[in-house]
Parts: sequence; C-alpha cells; structure tokens
Amino acid sequence: MRLAQALPALLLLAALAPLSSCATTQVVKANSTPAIQATEPVPAGELLDIGIQPFDPRLPEDPEALEEALIIADVRRAESRFIAYHLKDTLEFTGHWGAVRVTPAPSNAVDLQVTGAILHSDGETLQVRVKARDATGKVWLSGTYKDGASKFNYQNLAEDPFQDLYNDIANDILRARQKLGSAKLQELKQVAQMRFARDLAPDAFGSYLKVRGSKARLAQLPAEGDPNLARVARIREQEHLFVDTLDDHYSRFYREVTPSYNAWRQATYEEAIRLRDAQRASRNRLIGGALLIAGGLAAGAKSDTWAEATGSAAVVTGGAGLISSGLALRKDAETHEQVLKELSQSLGSEIKPYVLDIEGRSIELTGTAQQQYAQWREILARIYAEETGQEPSVAP
Repeated sequence: MRLAQALPALLLLAALAPLSSCATTQVVKANSTPAIQATEPVPAGELLDIGIQPFDPRLPEDPEALEEALIIADVRRAESRFIAYHLKDTLEFTGHWGAVRVTPAPSNAVDLQVTGAILHSDGETLQVRVKARDATGKVWLSGTYKDGASKFNYQNLAEDPFQDLYNDIANDILRARQKLGSAKLQELKQVAQMRFARDLAPDAFGSYLKVRGSKARLAQLPAEGDPNLARVARIREQEHLFVDTLDDHYSRFYREVTPSYNAWRQATYEEAIRLRDAQRASRNRLIGGALLIAGGLAAGAKSDTWAEATGSAAVVTGGAGLISSGLALRKDAETHEQVLKELSQSLGSEIKPYVLDIEGRSIELTGTAQQQYAQWREILARIYAEETGQEPSVAP
C-alpha cells in the first residue's frame, strides 16, 4: 500500500485514539433492590439469632502488593468492621430475625453464622464474598456480591452508596430461610443450643449431638427440667450480654467512622474515575503513537517522492507526539494513585482503639477482640465447672 493510501487510515487512528480515551460513560442509577420487609411478626420459636464476623480484609502480606493494590491496611481493617455492622443493620431492619450481632469470632451461641471477605473496595466498586452457615452445618448461601456507585449516590447520601449489595445478601439469606418449615427452624434452634452446651461441657452434653465434620444433628434432647441445661441457658445469656457489649463497641465505631468513611469513598470514587480514564488515555495514546511511528517509517522507506517522504516524516512526528502525551497521562495517573493512598492514610489515622471495661476487666478492642472473646468463653466454662463441680473444659 502506498503512503497516499495509508495516510488517511493512519491519521484517522491518530485522531480516534485521544477521542476514545476522553469519552467516558457513567451510568447514574438509584439503588433499586429493596430489602424484603416482614409483613407480620415471626413466631418466637422460629426467630433465628445471627452472628456476623468482621469481614476478612484480605490484606496481602507483601508490602509491595499492598502498595500496588492501593490498599491501606488500617482502612481495609476498618472496612471489615464497617461492612459487617452495616449488614447487621440491614438484616435487623427487615424484621425477619431475632438478635443480629457482630461477633469477633465464630460463635456457637447463634443459630446462623455469616462470614465474608472483601475482594475489592474503593469509592466506585465494592465486591465481597459471603457465606452463611447454620448450626447444623448447612450452607445457606455462598457467593460473590458486587455493586457499583455513581456520582448520584454521593450527591444524595440518603443511604449507603452500595446498599443494593447489602439488600441482595439480606434477601438471599431470607429466601434460604423460607425454604425451611416451622419444624426445621425449631430443630435448628435446638441444635444451636446443644452446640453451645457441648462447647461448654463436652463430657456432659457430647452425646446429645451427632457431629461429623462441620455437620451436626440431634441425637437426643436432655430431659425437661434438667438443671444442667438450665445452667447452660443462663450462661448462654451471659455470653449474649458480653457479645452485646462488644456490639456496642462496633456500633460506636460504626457511627464515628461513617462521616470520614463516606468522605473517603466519595473522594476515592472521583479519583478512581480519573485514574481509570487517565490509564485508558495513556494506553490508547501509546498504542496509537507506536502504530503511527511504525506505519510512518514503513511508508517512508517505500516512498518514491519528496512529498511522500515528507508525509511519512509528519506521521512519525505525530506518533512521537502521541507517545509523549501518553507518557504525560501515565504520570498523571501516578499522581492520582498517590492521592488515593493519601486519602486512605488520612482515614487510617482517624481510627483509634477503644478500651472496654467489662465487669472490672479492661478489654482493648484493637485486633485482640478474638483473643478476649476466647478468654471470656473460658471464663464461662470455668463458671459452669464451679457450679457443677466438674473439671473446666472447652471443646475445640
């Protein structure tokens, strides 16, 4: 192909490259998936208690991987608690459940345990993996949920920008519960009660459950009026009171961090959009420039006239200009990455630890909540052992 034939196509490519990088489409939509609300009271015997653990922040161990992913560890840890508590609020608001609590570790004092992991989080996109498993070991749901925010969501903060995601999780958990009849729900609550009793006193209550791996089913029930079962029920209430105290901490943390977190998400939304646009523009211009240079050099090598040689040189110059602007945009993208990190660090510096005083015991909830929770369960096991005269023992 002669230069006269090649130039129009090459110049068209040069013109389209920067245009395609600047054209962005942002879909503006209001949250459209409401959480299904209870229309009538749920019978007390069918009200299931739910425990939600702080989501796994999925922090890379390699500092370079953390930096490359634009993850600030303090912020991601804060998000793990924020997401768990906001999901608790969403489930509680539906009216379909008993007590919904955030627990620092798996708890046998609840009927349904929800766990999750943060796969991606910035102001534009939230993606999490969620699993819900009941006391019998049956998995109610296991899947990935993703939602995107728009500028509209931040201009009208009537609800969380990613509320659709929480509503979807709540509705899927509800649909799983609706597949169980009243008898199955009551049996599930009995299994949860026996799991807690077995955890507290394995020797006394081990025979009441058939446990195989993560699965459990009732083998028998204690006699009605069994004094040991009454003690277990009372200690289980103490467990709930302790978890409620921890839940108060999560609630306070949630309320205090929300304004800063919303500001961070809005800023990272804007920066994420700019970052993506700059990266796309840089890539397109670098590719377009390289193609122009290659095409111009090839045409120049085959040119027979001064005009064609001059035209090929212009194409090469134009390609070099696109590469130069592409590199400038790449530098701009690096600037936006730095802004993302600085915004994350500013939120991380606002996350402070809390010290809780529980029955004269000071508990610092800064990553040691799991240990404190384990110690509390050991205390409950000792209380039961002292009342029954048995050796204290906690099942694994």
